[in-house]
Amino acid sequence: SIVKNIENPTQFKRQLLIWAQQFREVVFMDSNDYPQHYSSYDCILAIDAFVSLKTDYHNAFEDLKQYQQITKDWLFGYLSYDLKNDIEVLHSNNFDGLNFPDLFFFQPKKIFLLKGNELEIQYLNMCDDEVEEDFEEIIAQVSVPSVQNPKMEIKQRIPKENYLEKVSKILEHIHHGDIYEANFCMEFFVENATINPLEKFQKLNEISKSPLAVFLKNNKQFLLSASPERYLKKVGEQIISQPIKGTAKRFIDPI
Repeated sequence: SIVKNIENPTQFKRQLLIWAQQFREVVFMDSNDYPQHYSSYDCILAIDAFVSLKTDYHNAFEDLKQYQQITKDWLFGYLSYDLKNDIEVLHSNNFDGLNFPDLFFFQPKKIFLLKGNELEIQYLNMCDDEVEEDFEEIIAQVSVPSVQNPKMEIKQRIPKENYLEKVSKILEHIHHGDIYEANFCMEFFVENATINPLEKFQKLNEISKSPLAVFLKNNKQFLLSASPERYLKKVGEQIISQPIKGTAKRFIDPI
C-alpha cells in the first residue's frame, strides 16, 4: 500500500467520487466528519471489480461464504431484505421494478482509505503501476455543473386507503400477540426518471451530512444512502450495532 498526505480532505473526497464515475463498480462511503467512536476511516472508495458475485436469495449466504473463502480480500456490496427467504420459510410478492440482485459483492482492483489527512492506497498487483497516474487525475477533477432536470411526479406504491387498511391489520396482529413490532415500508417511485445519480447524492449528502453515507454503483444500478444507522461492525470478537429504532435501555442493570 502507498500512503499520501492530503491537504484538503473535504475537497479530495469530492474529487475522488467524481473521478470514480468512469468505473462500472463503485462503493463510496463517507462519514462526513461526524465524530464517531467506532469509525475506522473517514472515507473509503472501492472501485473496478476484479471478480464479483451476484445472486438471488437461493443459497445466497452459502454462495457468499464460498466466494469470501476463495477471494480472501476486501469485499464490498450489499445484502438485500429478501435474503430473509434464504434463512426462514418466508416469501414476498411485492412488485419489483428495479431488478437489483438480492446479493451483490465485488473484489475491487483499487481501494482508497482516508483518515484525517492521511490517504492509504491499495491496488491489486495487476494495476499497481497506475497509482501515480490515477492520483494526478483525481486531484485534477473539478466539480461538474448541475443540470436542471425536468419536474418529476413522485408516486406512492400503495394508495392511502390500502395503506390504512394494512396498518389496521398490523394492529390486529399486535393485539392478538402474533407480533409485537412491525416495520411497514412503502415504496415511492418515479417512472422513466432522468437523473444524475452523482449530483443527487451530492445534494442528499449536503442536506443530511449523515455519519454513514454511501454511493453504490453496479453498472446501471445505483444506490444513494444517507443512513444514520450502523447495522453491524465486527472488531475481533466484539459485535457493534448502532440502530436508531428500538434502542431504549431495558434496565439499569445490564445483566
